[in-house]
Amino acid sequence: MSDTKYEIAAADSALYEKQRVSPFLRQLLAVSGVVMYMIGTGANIAYPGVLLEQLRQPDSALKLTPEHESWIASILGLALITGIVIAPLSLQKLGRRLTNQLSTLPALCGWALLITAKDPTVLLISRFLQGFGMGIQAAAAPISIAEYSAPKHRGAFLATIAFSFSTGMLVAHVFGTLLYWRSAAVACGSCYIISLILISLSPETPPYLSTKGKFKECRKSFRWLRGRNDDSEKELEILLNNQKQKIVSNRKVSKWKMYLETIMKPEFYKPTVIMMFMFVLFQMSGMTVVPSYTVPMMAEVTGGTLEPYASMLIVDFVRFVTAVLACIVVNKLNRRTVLFFGISISVISLFFTSLLLYLRDFGYIADEYRWTPLIPTLVYIFGKTLGILPIPWAIAGEIFPLAYRSLGSGISGMFLSLMFFVVVKTAPTSFRQIGVKGTFCIYGLSITICGAFLFYLLPETKDKTLYEIECHFKGIKKEKKNIEMGEKGRILELGTAEEG
Repeated sequence: MSDTKYEIAAADSALYEKQRVSPFLRQLLAVSGVVMYMIGTGANIAYPGVLLEQLRQPDSALKLTPEHESWIASILGLALITGIVIAPLSLQKLGRRLTNQLSTLPALCGWALLITAKDPTVLLISRFLQGFGMGIQAAAAPISIAEYSAPKHRGAFLATIAFSFSTGMLVAHVFGTLLYWRSAAVACGSCYIISLILISLSPETPPYLSTKGKFKECRKSFRWLRGRNDDSEKELEILLNNQKQKIVSNRKVSKWKMYLETIMKPEFYKPTVIMMFMFVLFQMSGMTVVPSYTVPMMAEVTGGTLEPYASMLIVDFVRFVTAVLACIVVNKLNRRTVLFFGISISVISLFFTSLLLYLRDFGYIADEYRWTPLIPTLVYIFGKTLGILPIPWAIAGEIFPLAYRSLGSGISGMFLSLMFFVVVKTAPTSFRQIGVKGTFCIYGLSITICGAFLFYLLPETKDKTLYEIECHFKGIKKEKKNIEMGEKGRILELGTAEEG
């Protein structure tokens, strides 16, 4: 058996030497399908910013009330909940790849309905379908990207979620500015067609295959994505050995008892609490409010000195450039450093913008300088896009142990959905009652509170394997080293029969 394995290993090694496509490019292909979906998600979030402005025109084919407008922008949050409820089961039973494929279908149907909509009810249904697909993908995206990626590339790939959001928002606002809203919807909806094609070209993730006992397929997928080198082979063996041990132990425990034991384990509840704070921080920073209500918000910030659509595109440009920078920064610097730098910049900028707006209202700023609040507002966009936008998604893909990854992502995603709905639904009322200046003060205070909790709760995950992060929450420091030094041989015997 030993000689046979060495022969197979030698043959595999020769095969991979002949492959012309590098592991990085293979990982990039696998990640790109999810990235295209998230570009569509960014377009979903930002589209009301141009849709509602066009529908407010006197010659609009559709007439909306202020209540309709707030529901069209916020119903994504409620729909996200329904998608996130289904996501854990789908991720666990159907796998990452098929879940990603299926999530494109309701989104495509939503955009098709929106293109043909002739009354507010159809608009709401179309937005609900888009949000339902977004909910499934909100749980699936960070998990899929993290499981496709090598540790050295994982930060950059997970940061592409932030890049995707910003790109989608820019796409929606540019097309919505240049085109009629139905034509703009065609352009935005096409992202999901491209996403479906790219996802279909990628394999299932190795960790998911290992949870199902498909160890041969796991090895094949892992080596397709990562090639063959000492570090990747060690990581593969740790993944397989750890999962074989869990499969054997789980056979002795009933499902209900296993679920009850799960919620009491620190490697489950600690990451879940961290991600709750992460997603509350994400939404309370105005991450989804700003693109949904950019035009009226910037009209108040600039004091009418800039054309509304021009100021909207300036915000989109700053967000897009910063998101590109974030892909580099997140991969180079520690996660905590990037997050708390972004939090600090955002809080200072929000409070300073509010101060300038109050001073302008009381007449302390001359008319020729009415535009000055625009500067700290753009710095705020920079800060939240650099740190608050990418890091929660990067952490979401890394922090949950493999056994609880689907369930943990679903539970924490519920907070994302609820906060999405609450923040976006209440934003128009908040802008009317206390203005942008008061709303920014609330956002700044909320970011400060969440940041304080995360400062004490969040560990550093950069350049660690997913298994090392799991060991951190378990409180195990030497298990990985012990496995690499020889204990894996004892555990490996458990899977010999499965691998043939």
